[in-house]
Amino acid sequence: MVEAPDAVDDPLAPRGESAAMWNKRPLVLALLASNVVLLALLIATNLPSDGDVAIGKAAPRDATANLPEVKEGTVLAANRWPDACSLVNQEEVEAILPDAKEIKQESRRISALSAKEFAADSSWKESDSSEFGQCLYSMRLPGETYAATQFWVRIEAVADPKLIAGYQDRVAAGIKAQGASGADHCVITGLSEGSWNCRKGPLLFTVGGQSSAVFKGVSAPAPFIWRDDVLPEFVRTIAAKIK
Repeated sequence: MVEAPDAVDDPLAPRGESAAMWNKRPLVLALLASNVVLLALLIATNLPSDGDVAIGKAAPRDATANLPEVKEGTVLAANRWPDACSLVNQEEVEAILPDAKEIKQESRRISALSAKEFAADSSWKESDSSEFGQCLYSMRLPGETYAATQFWVRIEAVADPKLIAGYQDRVAAGIKAQGASGADHCVITGLSEGSWNCRKGPLLFTVGGQSSAVFKGVSAPAPFIWRDDVLPEFVRTIAAKIK
């Protein structure tokens, strides 16, 4: 009876316990590859972004907001407020967001809520409303498949500056915005997707919005860039028109 020849061992295969690891070599390589990818992602998140969207500077037109004269101790009825869209026009939006396309403007009616500080004006009623108290701009920035970016400005009150200051201190809870971007005082309401509530002279207003775009030279998420870098330029634009 002829015995079968012994099997020939693979001279490259390790012996003993290491043989099991040899058989698991594809799994080990896959794990190493995934770790390399994860490390690359971690590094990328801490580097400046190569996004396509630039942030410009405020370029307010040479104009004054159409605010009626407000006497000491009085409040302007909401139905006499100016059109919020007169505070920021399309050219001024394009100066701040030069890459914006498909810009559309929309006026919105708002209701004015009463405040004890405004009781000095007996003609002012809680039911007063402004047909054009808020202005909404929608637009598309590079990287967006539709007009996902929005900016809005809303008038909160028009009154004697002393009343405005007291009213803001009472109703606008938030973090003080350093510098106020040309306004007398601003607070940031909210944390990640915050709005700026500001006062300049007789006007109390809020600016806000949102974007899904990736901005140039920054690694922070879009909501933070919108809050910290974009909205201050809109505040500067509006504040420059309040004399």
